[in-house]
Amino acid sequence: MVHRKRTREDILEAMLGRVHRKGLNGIGLNELFKVSGASSGSFYNYFASKDELGHALIDFDWQRLKTHLIDPAATQTDDPIAQIFWMIDALEAKHLNGGDCFGCFLGNLVVDLAEYDPAYRSHLIEVFKQWQQAFANRLVLATAKLKPGVEPQALAEELLTLIQGVLLLGRLYQQPQRLKAGFDQVRRHLREALIEESGTGLG
Repeated sequence: MVHRKRTREDILEAMLGRVHRKGLNGIGLNELFKVSGASSGSFYNYFASKDELGHALIDFDWQRLKTHLIDPAATQTDDPIAQIFWMIDALEAKHLNGGDCFGCFLGNLVVDLAEYDPAYRSHLIEVFKQWQQAFANRLVLATAKLKPGVEPQALAEELLTLIQGVLLLGRLYQQPQRLKAGFDQVRRHLREALIEESGTGLG
């Protein structure tokens, strides 16, 4: 088999889908070499081990989420609440348009890797903290729109927890309508925290 030269990003992009479906512990390096078209030499040129690959995949997927979901929200509207609704809508569309729902890649790795190695647990905790903070920062800016007693950090945590639950059950049931209903619950939870719904623009 002839292997063409692959960049680090090529390899991560090619491997991510298979790892998403099977988990990192459920897939061998030979299968990863095959799906990515990378030789073992190319692989070890970028990654010292399978564990290092796992950490690279976490960073790679998180960067994609920031690039395609979190950062673009700010270009859609100046309203921070509308930005959160936009992120929820975009995440729903991403998973509905992806065919079979395999859940959140990062959420799946919590189950797959967090007990396997404490370093993975720490890495994933940091990523989820950043994701939660992306919600919290917007909620802080919109504090005047929140009902009395609603704390931005707590609401951000609740939204992320709900989203992860929706995607986990989406993977279990493989039913688009159930996935849609779950994201509707996320949006409803956010609306219920607002003094009024008007002016949010989205959701």
